[in-house]
Amino acid sequence: MFNFNRNFIKLCSFIKEGWSVCLTAAVYALLLPSFAISLPAQSNAALAEEMVIVVNRNDPDSLSIGQHYARQRGIPESRIVHLSAPIKETISIAEYVNTVANPLLNALLENEWVKGVKAGSKDVYGRERLSVSIHSIPFVVLIKGVPLRITHDPLLIEESSANLPMQFRVNNGSVDGEIALLLAPPRTSMTALVPNPYFEKSSISSTDANRLLRVTRLDGPTKANVMNLIDRTLIAEEIGLMGRAYIDTGGPHAKGDEWIRAAGDIAEAAFFDIDYETSKRAMNHRDRLDAPAIYMGWYRPHAQAQWRSPRWPVPPGAIGFHLHSFSGTSVRSTKTWLGAFIAQGYCATVGNVYEPYLEHTHRPQVFLAHLMSGGSFGEAVALSTPSLSWQSVAIGDPLYRPFKVSLAEQLKSSEGSTFTAYASIREINRMLVEEGSEPAIAYARSEFISQPSLALAYRLAQLYASEAKDREAVEVLKIIRFITSFSPDDFVLVQKIANFLYKRGEGEMAFNIYKKLLEERDLDKQLKIALFQGGARIADAQNEPVIASRWNIEASKLKSPPTPRPANNK
Repeated sequence: MFNFNRNFIKLCSFIKEGWSVCLTAAVYALLLPSFAISLPAQSNAALAEEMVIVVNRNDPDSLSIGQHYARQRGIPESRIVHLSAPIKETISIAEYVNTVANPLLNALLENEWVKGVKAGSKDVYGRERLSVSIHSIPFVVLIKGVPLRITHDPLLIEESSANLPMQFRVNNGSVDGEIALLLAPPRTSMTALVPNPYFEKSSISSTDANRLLRVTRLDGPTKANVMNLIDRTLIAEEIGLMGRAYIDTGGPHAKGDEWIRAAGDIAEAAFFDIDYETSKRAMNHRDRLDAPAIYMGWYRPHAQAQWRSPRWPVPPGAIGFHLHSFSGTSVRSTKTWLGAFIAQGYCATVGNVYEPYLEHTHRPQVFLAHLMSGGSFGEAVALSTPSLSWQSVAIGDPLYRPFKVSLAEQLKSSEGSTFTAYASIREINRMLVEEGSEPAIAYARSEFISQPSLALAYRLAQLYASEAKDREAVEVLKIIRFITSFSPDDFVLVQKIANFLYKRGEGEMAFNIYKKLLEERDLDKQLKIALFQGGARIADAQNEPVIASRWNIEASKLKSPPTPRPANNK
């Protein structure tokens, strides 16, 4: 991903005919959770009546997923458009025009969901265009099976683009980004990009709304993954998003780090328990990642660590955001971030199908701020995307509002959920900021008694320690002695508890925790190295030199490269 600035190379000079365009290099100001777009307030039920679902009849799973989504959201089945498109993810411009764009445009007109006047002729790409259009479609939802991205065709680059930087003389892009401009003026080009008039706006003009479509997709590696996304989204809406936030900076450009950190600030302002990784390494199995409700990171080319291991309990409705140029080159593969997120159980994510350049990627802080203000996923995507007819793609239910339920309401109705403790931890954090440590500790203690968990125990112990009450902190954490085995998502939390106890004079207990951890079978290599090294230090301090030596040797073996096999000369 390149930071292609140069005063934004004055791309104001690049104007796609029919649009009033001027791009600026201004950095989007840090948004607080109170940020919200000024759109007519409509219930999900009212919006559902006018949504459009697009399926590919050539994919056997596409219609059943579309029908399931329609039933779950109360969308009339008559609002499903059936295309006959290639079942591959990547298609040519001609395939896009003939099997997606023109058929969809005509379906919208024939069903009178769009009122418009055809231009009378096709453009250079073969697209039918509208001179004037009016519509009230809140969202278009593309279903698994609808192609994802369009390849570059050098023969269709217009002469008018000669003044553009070479990087922008391309007509490849996401299908989603082109469908957003399906109703755009006749001379709108597919070369380069069109600035999104929703971006950086607190209100949307009727003119912009009439000629744009807001597009997301329900897609992923398997049919089961997508069905799971739909169902877990609805669960999250009922009980609210619960869990922790994980913020991974350390990318190559200061601006990207600034955006990711700003998203972390927004999560922290909403009282989420949060971990930051600020070094150049990526978060991996060595890091705490229990209940990852919000993940924001960037600049790792492939999904890795926990995101490639679909065995971690991910909270319903979880939001995954990894800022990378090619995070969405496929949604069917778990090697890409988008595919891995959906396979893992995340319900809302965004990415890019080709190189977008940093200035033209989703803004994570804008995206998260709108969600936390009570907005929907579809609105958050529209507000955080600077460019259309470009590389962005968004996977998730556009109606999804992860914070529709307030924290106070969540605490009343979330009993029995696997992740209830994390809602309590948010409330502890709120009380600590707004009411002080004494009420926060009292509440944390009562919650721990009523629903004991390692996460709650650790948070309560931290509060005690901050008040120099180490004895009370240790007593809380003694719960760990009664646990015979740990789940993979708790391994690092358990290690943190062991280190916490060791620093407060409980070396024997910490040593026994490390022994128990190292007996677990599901340890990742990097985590195992960290446990052997950390455990060795504590073993040495506990006068266990034999065990300390053995653990150090095991760590060294794991860090050493594998011995190459001898060449076969036969």
